[in-house]
Amino acid sequence: MSDRSIRGLLADANLTGHFRYLLRLLEKLDLAAVFAELSLQFLTIDEAGLPSDIDDRSLWRFCQHEGWVLYTANRNAAGTDSLQKTLDDSWQPGCLPLITLANKIEFEHSTNYRQRVAVDVAELLFGVAMGDYCDESRIYVPRM
Repeated sequence: MSDRSIRGLLADANLTGHFRYLLRLLEKLDLAAVFAELSLQFLTIDEAGLPSDIDDRSLWRFCQHEGWVLYTANRNAAGTDSLQKTLDDSWQPGCLPLITLANKIEFEHSTNYRQRVAVDVAELLFGVAMGDYCDESRIYVPRM
């Protein structure tokens, strides 16, 4: 079990609308008491006081330092500060994973897909809070 505690889920700027919808779906799963017991919070980049154009490396470092699981779509893959490059050169077992929405368009158009994403995000957050999933750098939702 990890000795890291997590604060919750931090949504990337490119998922703000999707994140709001995800939060409504999580509410429908009736997990508020469990989230509260684990002291899990749900914030956007703006609510965390970060600039919406923060580079991937700085965002990842902030999440690791402050205990946030990052919820993102695929961010920029090019350059030395891209999210993938950051994971390649900085991630190690014990770091918090990031959760990546596999398909934003499918999320927008499929009720079943949205529901699967919500269930998976809840399961992953509970798992990370219990010390699981810290051997994976990136987890795509919905899980197959």
